Amino acid sequence: MLYYTSQASHPAEFLSCGNLVSDGGFLHQRRCIDACVLILVCRGTLHINQKGKNLDVHENETLLLFPHQVHYGYAPSSGRLSYYWVHFHMTDPQSRILTSKELLRSRNSQNSSLLSTLSSAEESFILPESGRLSSEKRSLLLFVQLLDIAKRENYQSSWRTRYALNLLLLELSSELLSSDRALENKAPGKLPDMIEWIRSHYDQPMTVEELAARYHYHPAYLTSLMKKYTGYSVNTYINHVRLAAAKNLLCQGDFLSIASIAHTCGFPDEKYFMRLFKKQEGMTPSQYRAAFQKKYINAK
Repeated sequence: MLYYTSQASHPAEFLSCGNLVSDGGFLHQRRCIDACVLILVCRGTLHINQKGKNLDVHENETLLLFPHQVHYGYAPSSGRLSYYWVHFHMTDPQSRILTSKELLRSRNSQNSSLLSTLSSAEESFILPESGRLSSEKRSLLLFVQLLDIAKRENYQSSWRTRYALNLLLLELSSELLSSDRALENKAPGKLPDMIEWIRSHYDQPMTVEELAARYHYHPAYLTSLMKKYTGYSVNTYINHVRLAAAKNLLCQGDFLSIASIAHTCGFPDEKYFMRLFKKQEGMTPSQYRAAFQKKYINAK
């Protein structure tokens, strides 16, 4: 794995952004540019080659195309493809591309000249060549916000687009690097496996009793354990994951009705979904969707 690293004290410079949508057969052009390109796939799979390596970027996965390196589509897309993209320049003169081993060595070494640069994801851009979003998908929402701001700024570079871009890059650095390693390292027994199962099957019916039986816990003990290590009760965590998935779908347009989104994300009752959504977000699902409608779409 390769990582693009840079100090956050040298903010990235926004160039352009958009949302590519294709109903099939999209093939990325061959090019070599002096800017970074961040891609986040919302639907379908993007097939692209960077520096001789074929990469398949699936839904909720990211790809960073490095500057001054040749990239091109190595195979056409199949079915609907939608992804967000943003072009930007890194302004830190010490920006560099590191391998996983080099990154680990630089973060662990007390004598490393990179130590101050890579001391934490909160103070640095540490962007993997490829990665997968966390279940909360905060980066996705920030990406949509960037697109919305850029639309309202007529796609001109401004302080608003620059701040939005840098917030996205910092969040992405934190999300992709931390993932759920902290929880995996400290949570006992099969709790991490159960949490991963919830994230993979949130669209299916599930109860505390069923989860406890599956992972050999007493329901009361499981509830206590979950609260201790995640800060949520089991049911609250399930709804948290489902609402995150719902926000993802709401950001992608109006191709699904609110009722369909509720059902797709595991809520059997549309009205319950709407009440829960408004309680957490302070607005209805329809209002949330309308807040993110202004984004440029380049259809292929």
